[in-house]
Order: sequence, then C-alpha cells, then structure tokens
Amino acid sequence: MLEKAFDEYVKNYDMNDENISLKYKHSYRVMKLNEHYAKELGFSKEDVELARIIGLLHDIGRFEQLRVYHSYNDFKTVDHADYSVTQLFDKGEIKKFTDKEEDYEIIKFAIQNHNKFHIAECHDERMLKHAKLIRDSDKVDIIFLMGFLKELNQKAIDEPVTEEILESIRRHETISKKKVKNKNDSIALEFALTFDINYNICLSDMKKNLGYLYDQIEGEKYFKEIRDIVNDYIDERLK
Repeated sequence: MLEKAFDEYVKNYDMNDENISLKYKHSYRVMKLNEHYAKELGFSKEDVELARIIGLLHDIGRFEQLRVYHSYNDFKTVDHADYSVTQLFDKGEIKKFTDKEEDYEIIKFAIQNHNKFHIAECHDERMLKHAKLIRDSDKVDIIFLMGFLKELNQKAIDEPVTEEILESIRRHETISKKKVKNKNDSIALEFALTFDINYNICLSDMKKNLGYLYDQIEGEKYFKEIRDIVNDYIDERLK
C-alpha cells in the first residue's frame, strides 16, 4: 500500500526533471535506512512499519515545493518539512498512505522536525525516537548522495573555511546555515551534521559516506583538519 500510494502521488510530477527524480530516489533510500536502523535498534514491529512510513514521506512536500516555487531553497520559498505536513495533514493526503489515525501525530511530529536545527520540546518518548531516527537517516543519505552518488556539485573552492565555523567544528557543534559565507563553509556544515546524529548505529555509515564526500571535494588543503576532527569524534562515540 505504502510504496504504491507514493508512486501514484509522484506521478503528478515530472519524473524527467532531475530534481524530482533526485527527491524520489532519496525518499526511497531514506525509507530503507529508517527501516534498517529501526530493526537494528529493536523497535517493535509496529514502530518498524511506522519508521518506513516516516522515511518515505519525510520530504513529500519537496515535490509541490518545486512545482510551485521552482526551487528547493527553503530560505527563499517555504520550509519543506512544514510544507510536507501541509500536504499530508492539511490537505488530507496522509489517508492515502496509512489509515492508522492513532499514528498521525507521531508521523506529523517526526516529519515536521526532521530538518529543524533542534527537535521541538516533547515528552513523548515514542515521538522523540522517531523524530531522532528520521533526522539521522536523512543526514546519512544526504551525505551519501553528495559523496558516493555525486548528485550535487561539492568541489571545494580556493578559500578558507570561515574561522567561526571552524571553531564550532572544533567544539563539536552543529552549524546554522545562516553562518555560511562561502561554498567551503557550506561543505564544512555537511561534516558538522555528524554532531547531531542521535543513534550511534548510524555513525559508521556516516563516517563511510563522509569519506566519499571528502574524496569528491578535492579540498585537502582546507578540510583535512575537519575530516580528522569528525572521524575522531565518531571513533570516540563508537568505542
């Protein structure tokens, strides 16, 4: 039901558009990652299925965002997670993917918080674990598509990473996009996503994918220290 309904939904958009195709493939990869990690973390059968739903639908607003605004730039258009919630719940599309209304608030919370700088305050442990998981799976795949798949241009420029951003990475802090001043800052931000990974089980994949990204950027001059800091951080957490 889930995959068939998703494919029917996406038929409304131009699959020959590489941006639509990119998000379609990303959605399926994140679904599979979310399912895999949920099983490894010992989630119940019901929560594994819920993880699949959240994974596949987390970016569903992207398709309409591109159709309406011709851009995936959230700063210039709309917050894509909020827009996903609008499509699913305000417009009632969620009923095409699952009829378990008791799960709707969890799905909504997880999707709405998957791209935020911090997860909104919540005291429901089930909501939180799904919100944390989709954030992790999404980050792991974003780095995979940038590095291994080379779907986005990530070549470094001949300009140092801004010192403020470098200092944040040294302190193991995630970085707001508002602080980005050049392309290398933007690449550094991708490495810093590691510091917001919630589940250690995702870190090995994150390290592997960052290795692909590091090879692609061809920027050892500016990124060796960042790569080493992030790898050391991962290794320490995985001990």
